[in-house]
Amino acid sequence: MNLAKEEKNSRLSQELEGFLVGLDGQDSTLGALLDHIAGKGFGLLLLILALPAALPIPAPGYATPFGLLMMFLGGQMLVGKNHPWLPDRLRKKTLKHKTCAFAIRNSGKVLKLVEWLVRPRLSKLATNRAFLSLVSIVIILMAAFMVLPIPLTNTAPSFVIFLLAAGMLEEDGLVLLGGIILAPLAAFIAIMAVYYMVTKGPELIEPMLKNLLGLN
Repeated sequence: MNLAKEEKNSRLSQELEGFLVGLDGQDSTLGALLDHIAGKGFGLLLLILALPAALPIPAPGYATPFGLLMMFLGGQMLVGKNHPWLPDRLRKKTLKHKTCAFAIRNSGKVLKLVEWLVRPRLSKLATNRAFLSLVSIVIILMAAFMVLPIPLTNTAPSFVIFLLAAGMLEEDGLVLLGGIILAPLAAFIAIMAVYYMVTKGPELIEPMLKNLLGLN
């Protein structure tokens, strides 16, 4: 009983560090990751996949494949699956130790923010089937932006997915609502990045968006 309670109350950073330590410096596979977090369902898997692109530091090459995988997981959530499923081909896909270490060890500020914010609140909302369907649709849309090989189309959407995953993991309906509220802003940033890419060229995307958002 006490062990179960301790596991339930373990912090996100402890969950992620535990997975990294368990790798013992070795590469893993997506299948092994799924088996390790079986009791956590979609939440922890989406959290780990969203984290590299959600960090305010470059994560080249991660956003597109991870975005595709998160769209796939969001689709499973939408049709009502309780646990993630991957075909054998994807289960055998290598998850490099370097990638895991990068995501976990460079995520201090993000994780501290999430650990400060996330706790079981509005749990009935967080477990409501209709509400979780809305969450899954937002995840699919945000992940679709991440797939685009265009600057600034991945960080904001992946942070929204990260918040939603954290809220799912801890049954925090308030954080889930926060993620849904932030989703339109993330979508706006991504859409404007696509617009500037098409009309002005990739080298002007970042300065134009900063000017538009008043960040200069």
